[in-house]
Amino acid sequence: MKDRYSTRLDRRTMLALFGSGSAAALAGCLGGDDGAETTTPAGTETTSDEVPDAYRTATALNGNERDPGSLVAKSDLSYQPEPKNGQQCSGCAYYVPDKNDDGVGACTIVEGTIEPTGYCTSYVAHEDETSSGDNQARSPTDVPQDAQCAVCNMKAANFPTWNAQAVHADDTREFFCTSGCATTYYAVPGEFADTDADIAGLWVRDMESRDLVDGTTAYYALETDADRLDDPMRVNPAPFAAREDAVAYVDEVEYLTEDDIVELAAFDRELAEQYRGQLLE
Repeated sequence: MKDRYSTRLDRRTMLALFGSGSAAALAGCLGGDDGAETTTPAGTETTSDEVPDAYRTATALNGNERDPGSLVAKSDLSYQPEPKNGQQCSGCAYYVPDKNDDGVGACTIVEGTIEPTGYCTSYVAHEDETSSGDNQARSPTDVPQDAQCAVCNMKAANFPTWNAQAVHADDTREFFCTSGCATTYYAVPGEFADTDADIAGLWVRDMESRDLVDGTTAYYALETDADRLDDPMRVNPAPFAAREDAVAYVDEVEYLTEDDIVELAAFDRELAEQYRGQLLE
């Protein structure tokens, strides 16, 4: 990606990175004196913080309060609405989760509304209270060559554009050959899991990019045609990080509609039976 890191550290960027509490100290360093009005250099982008009131001073995942006067333009941090290398805004310490059920949130560093599936160069992984020290409990990892799918026992590493993985709150990690096995495991963990700890994270392959994305915020097209994609295990739900990609996917055929796009919470035993009934008791 071109211009991923900006070499210009302007007033707005410094205020966002150092925090609003340092605004007064920075003012002198950045050219303001005795309340004199400063001007924006020609060609410098100004921020446009158009967010619902619920987000203006909301609290991020890391507990910091959002300051509308100390935000950075999205372009300055190469913001994109898609995840990058398995990292996305919903797992970032600076993310303010959705507060009005419109599917988007905000950020304590970046202006405007933020897609939970987005990414920018200020990304810092959020570690919740159940995270332990230096482990990688809340991030996807490389699939071990000998790791077997926790549902069907096939080697997950043999399917690099299809495989998925999950981690439990006690750091138990499982790997899967496909999204169908991953969602079945999520729906009925009692039949496959070696631990009673809750599932704390799940990642699946986006059908568009083939990158690992957060399966807990992904959109799944409930594919029923075993011949459409020629995927492992014959038929699987098709995951997408962005809903519009899932909509485009179902619009290509007559047997699927937008009603066939679901989120992870929709996967229950009935859907598990649809995709992996032969492996259930």
